[in-house]
Amino acid sequence: MRPMPVKILSVSFDFLIVSSILLAFSAKAVKIGVMVNPYLPTRREQEVAIRIAAQHFNSSSPLVLRFNKTNDDPVEASTTAKDMVDWGAEVIIGIGAWPEVVTLAGVGIASGVPILSLAETTTTSNLLSTMPFLVQMSYPTSDEVLCLANIISSYNWRKVIVIYEDDIYGSISSIATLFSDALQANGSKIDHHIAFPPMRTVPTSAAELIKEKLHNIPPQLSKVFVILRSSPQLANHLFMEAKEQDLMTADHVWIVSDDITDLLDSNFNQSFISSYMQGVIGIRTYFNQTTTFYQNFSIDFKKYISNNNIEPRRLAVRAYDAIHVIANAVAARDRNKNITLWEGILTSNFLGLSGFINLSTIGNNLPQVWGFSAFRVLNVVGKSYKEIGYWSRGYGFYEDEEELSRFGSTVVPMLRPVLWPGHMEKIPGGWGRLKIGVPNHTTFEKFVKVEYDDSGKVKEPQGFCIEVFKEILKNLNYDLLYEWAPFNGSYDDLVNQVSLKNFDAAVGDITILAKRAVNVTFTEPFLSSGLSMLVPIRTNHTPWMFTKPFTKEVWFLFLATLIYTCVVVWYLEHKNNPQFHGNWRQQLGAALWLTFSTLFYAHGRVYSFYTKTVIIVWLIVVLILTTSFTANLSSILTIEKIEPVPAGSKIGYDGDYFVFKYLQNVLNYKAQNIIRIKKSEAYDDAFRSGNISAAYLETPYLRVFLYNHTKYTVIGETHVLGGFGFVFPKDSPLADDFSDVILKLTEDGTFKKLEKDEFSFTLSNTPSPDNERRKDSLSTESFWALFVFTGSISTIMLILFKGHLILQNGRRLSNVMFGPMRQSFNMVWTMTKKRRKEEEKVFPVSSQEGTIHGQNEITIDINLPSNQVDDDNN
Repeated sequence: MRPMPVKILSVSFDFLIVSSILLAFSAKAVKIGVMVNPYLPTRREQEVAIRIAAQHFNSSSPLVLRFNKTNDDPVEASTTAKDMVDWGAEVIIGIGAWPEVVTLAGVGIASGVPILSLAETTTTSNLLSTMPFLVQMSYPTSDEVLCLANIISSYNWRKVIVIYEDDIYGSISSIATLFSDALQANGSKIDHHIAFPPMRTVPTSAAELIKEKLHNIPPQLSKVFVILRSSPQLANHLFMEAKEQDLMTADHVWIVSDDITDLLDSNFNQSFISSYMQGVIGIRTYFNQTTTFYQNFSIDFKKYISNNNIEPRRLAVRAYDAIHVIANAVAARDRNKNITLWEGILTSNFLGLSGFINLSTIGNNLPQVWGFSAFRVLNVVGKSYKEIGYWSRGYGFYEDEEELSRFGSTVVPMLRPVLWPGHMEKIPGGWGRLKIGVPNHTTFEKFVKVEYDDSGKVKEPQGFCIEVFKEILKNLNYDLLYEWAPFNGSYDDLVNQVSLKNFDAAVGDITILAKRAVNVTFTEPFLSSGLSMLVPIRTNHTPWMFTKPFTKEVWFLFLATLIYTCVVVWYLEHKNNPQFHGNWRQQLGAALWLTFSTLFYAHGRVYSFYTKTVIIVWLIVVLILTTSFTANLSSILTIEKIEPVPAGSKIGYDGDYFVFKYLQNVLNYKAQNIIRIKKSEAYDDAFRSGNISAAYLETPYLRVFLYNHTKYTVIGETHVLGGFGFVFPKDSPLADDFSDVILKLTEDGTFKKLEKDEFSFTLSNTPSPDNERRKDSLSTESFWALFVFTGSISTIMLILFKGHLILQNGRRLSNVMFGPMRQSFNMVWTMTKKRRKEEEKVFPVSSQEGTIHGQNEITIDINLPSNQVDDDNN
């Protein structure tokens, strides 16, 4: 026999009859009033669950049910509740919006009748503490929003768009506030709210309203949509319109609460699910569906609703447990006549269909269900869905149901793999398709180069900055879709387009400046930069370059010293050295050869000691001079010198306006002396033509320019700038994510490798500008002591030699003048000695006289020169 459908009546006369029959078999039955809002989409399932529960527990504790509708009118609800109290209801169950339950609570205070609420609420405990006789039986909204917030945090989504359908009291908006707090605690926030009125109150087509709301979502906002509350009517139109407006494509995320996941098994057919809900993530309140208790309830539930494919949902099982609480309270009162039904309710402590039921108060809080709170996480795939994990409050995510129920199980940081909208497997960034601005024309195309195909469609941009951007995308933990939008204008205007929300980001060689960062957010710099001066290098290659190691003065002194040394050597050697014999030409040639040959360490033989001394000193001087000459000439050939920058000369810059202002305001160049250069090739032409004497470029540009132009160099101080960075809207989470990856890639050397691949040239220190060419050569300041030394030695040797000659000539003159006189004197002396000897032989003397003669004898010895003696002997 097919069960009759359940109908809601203002006064259920059927149950009055049933209650009369029950009263005949029981001394005392318990009357239960049920206040139902007929506009709730789940009210039929809750009614069925209450009826089944009343049947299950009727044998032990006779329960009489009376259903009344409230019609969204608190005044009518209050009147109806009073009628139920007059009817004899000992407890009232409220199925409706929270404002209606508050009205029922007022009746409960006045009559002392307990009120069991199945309505959702986010009301603070301070307000609830003023409502005695009210028991909160519904699932805590805080657990649901915490689960949603943890899912969003696990995928690192920073901003979301919240969609919900409010009730006529506006009470659902408080759930959005609670959700916002949960997001902020996890580092995310709500980017945009879309609040729909109750669909039954929409005077026009609901589809048109939904279309308008979705169409008005700003394109730069997050593409992570979270549906907090929705009726089946809203959900149906919402997903259809989202599909129509391409909001179910790649890089979009849709997360739904229990309201919609419960509809997957009932209201939505398989065709609708496969066509409009692919990739949706949903949560569903967890309760054990494998127990015999639940299986029996499920069988009865399916009979009532005439559909074997629909399982009881969370609100149905919690409504069942509400009757279970009442039945236990009645049983407790029957066991102990001294307690009231309210006191019996507060002693409830059992395992119900929805989980562990423990009604207790903590402090002054409202009595509510305390126990285990968990959710299944689902992913819509194909015509149905799959479970991708579980979440438990206070713990986190679990992979399967076994681990969820086992104490001490391993918590995982993320859910199992998900099939996202657009059939994407990589985690979406949740930003949709970003519109990224790039400079259409740049001075140095090595960084950004934009080209177009024959049809005028922009090609994939090339350059170092683009490679950096792509490398960052590879290291993000989510996928990011984008399209390029070339921009014709200055870099300042490009940055402003991001702040005006015409672009979602800007990529290129954009220098980080304080004034630019006022309305946008820059990433960390991926390439350091500074401002340096570029100048041309003067050529050193001239026909007389070999003379440049020494100044003219040094060369003059060298030649003078050489000639002087030649003269000295000739003078010292020309008499005794056979090489210096002959006519004057031969003697001059010999002297020059001997002196010049010392330059090459190959010289002839010398005889005079004085000449040897002169030659040794000259060799030392030659060694020092030739070594200095070689070293300085090598330096001149290998180290280029810099053209001087005259005061007041023209200065070029790379075209970015901030460089012009920096040159003018910081470096104090006059505006008329600053010339803008728009192309990298134009710098060389400007230098050659003399239009500019120097140019200021940012160091990354200098590396590229110097790699291609070897006749230029960098001089002076480098004025540090903020570096190159990417631009995002103010406080954009994408900027934070990009910055984290930039720091990582900088530390592991990835960016250094990219720099080496793109432009391997690195800047190095260069000499200061040289305004005096003669400073290239060694001057007399370096060698004057050396020339004085060799000249002095030569002169001293010449003087000594001359003195020796004078001495020798004096001796010869003495021999000529006194020679005859000495001969005469020697003859007289010799004759005198002979005569004396003869006299001694004739007249001998006494010894005393001999002694006296011996003592008084004076010996005169005249030493004559040897040659004179020889002459005398001859």
